[in-house]
Amino acid sequence: MKLPNDFDFYNAILWNRDGSTSYYQLRFLSFDFFEQDFDYIMFLKFDFPQNLTDSEIRDLKIALSQIYLKHPDAFVVLTHRKKTPLYTQSNDEFIYSFSCSYIHFRSVIKKWKNTFAPEKFLFNFLNQVFEQQSGFNQILVKQIPIEDQNNVLDSSCDVVVPHRGDNTFLDTALFYLSQIEFLNVFVGIDQDIEEEILGLKSKYSTFKFFAFQPNPVGPYVIRNALIDKGRSKLIFFQDSDDIPCADRFAKISDFMLQSGCQLCGSHEVRIDYFDKTVRAHRFPLNVSRALAVKPGHPLLHPASAISRDAFYSNGKLSEERIFGNDTKFLLHSFFILNNIGNIDEFLYIRRRRPDSLTTSPNTSIGSPARLKLQLSWNRDFEYVKQNILSVKDSNLTYKGPSFGVENTPI
Repeated sequence: MKLPNDFDFYNAILWNRDGSTSYYQLRFLSFDFFEQDFDYIMFLKFDFPQNLTDSEIRDLKIALSQIYLKHPDAFVVLTHRKKTPLYTQSNDEFIYSFSCSYIHFRSVIKKWKNTFAPEKFLFNFLNQVFEQQSGFNQILVKQIPIEDQNNVLDSSCDVVVPHRGDNTFLDTALFYLSQIEFLNVFVGIDQDIEEEILGLKSKYSTFKFFAFQPNPVGPYVIRNALIDKGRSKLIFFQDSDDIPCADRFAKISDFMLQSGCQLCGSHEVRIDYFDKTVRAHRFPLNVSRALAVKPGHPLLHPASAISRDAFYSNGKLSEERIFGNDTKFLLHSFFILNNIGNIDEFLYIRRRRPDSLTTSPNTSIGSPARLKLQLSWNRDFEYVKQNILSVKDSNLTYKGPSFGVENTPI
């Protein structure tokens, strides 16, 4: 059967290592194909007209098969490669497509906890994948056509993870970090230490946990303190409610080494818990050039990495408030660092959810408090660029916490 070129609905492709393939058009996501015996499965659906030719389907199966030969427990989210924005983040296509081993797919479906709404299929399936009993130990996001490189992380990196809130989210983030070698993971707890946290410390015994008092101290105090405890030349940021892609650390490390990039981010796949969607968010590749034109949102801080030398030369993250200081840090870095960029890959999965700093009323994106800060920072940013104001006299410089903070190993 030929693959239908109607991508308003899901098309399913099941194939074996020997090349034998079956195609289904799942207008109602019926389960009649579950009795089949295949090695791999792929679901294709796009939110814009994008038909794949037979040769493109063949190349896609070959590329995915090669991934699964090395990483049989990988879950792969699929979207199309497209042009990146020049100056600020772009909210791009909704993502529906994915692929994985057929055995893992059937295992998840047997534990399925959601009704089968086709438009929410990937959103619901990802939430099943995040549960560690799903069988998946890594998540990848690949753009079609897949142009994969065999990046290998062969030197240590420090990963700093501030945490406040749902410990289940932290568990998920640490699980996917624990599958990657050469990571020195530092976790800062910004709430009272409960049995759940002690359980996570025991579960992830190679990671280093610290308690911060009096809480909440905010993520920037924690990031600075955890970075001080590390020694690796490269530092990765990671929010505790987000998920790192398995190739994030190797790809960014290689890119920074080859390009001389001092502060480097990536595109994000955003899982939105308000409207239950999965969406691509792309960022400019040349952040320094984007900021030279105008201040905007050209880099996602928790998806980024920075060299240790660059971090300290930039003056660290300000600590006087619990939100917004990553934006301030980026604007300040424009005048200190000469190479800030993003890699043209999706390497970070971000949750947009209720009760986070970016969605809570008092601290949300677009809130009066954030807008006031942004206007002040943007004004000084332009003044410094025009030589009206020096960087050290601007409000972009480091400011310490307004109260004493202590941290102790857990």
